[in-house]
Amino acid sequence: MSEQRVFFLALGGNRARVVVEEAARLAAAGGRATVVVDDVAQWRGQRFAPGVRVVELARLQRAHLPVAAEQLVVHRAPRKALRMLGRGRLAPWSQRAARAYERRVASRVHRRVFLPVYERLWGDARYRLLHREAARRGPFDLLVVADPVSIPMATRLAADGRMFPNVAYGLDSVSPGSVAQPA
Repeated sequence: MSEQRVFFLALGGNRARVVVEEAARLAAAGGRATVVVDDVAQWRGQRFAPGVRVVELARLQRAHLPVAAEQLVVHRAPRKALRMLGRGRLAPWSQRAARAYERRVASRVHRRVFLPVYERLWGDARYRLLHREAARRGPFDLLVVADPVSIPMATRLAADGRMFPNVAYGLDSVSPGSVAQPA
């Protein structure tokens, strides 16, 4: 029997303990687990077993060229300019100015200008980035939908039956005949 390849989609993070335990069980049985989370900050205090690959969807999106360019132009470059202006005695002033800029200008530009244009031009980029990551690491034997937040994304991913032939809500809910259960 070949090793089982399971793709855990856990974007909400509200069942973190269960996902960590199931991924550890799978890795211990010789399977390969890939756990996709939206933001690793939600998973603080959780330790994944060796051999479990964790993919952060927010990091994939930050690496997408349009988002990276927006971060550079709207956030990082002005922050660096304010930091350079605020050396020495003006440091407290530059910190306040940087916070005010982020709150009053950068966040508004991001919400009101960048996000509408980004969504119009790239549609649901999160899905495409995740699909590309899954295709790069796949094919998989099973897609585990770990929480309710992940259901819409899982529905779109499961539409490609070649990449994810089986879908379940946990390793315990898989029938023994469809995908081999880890010990």
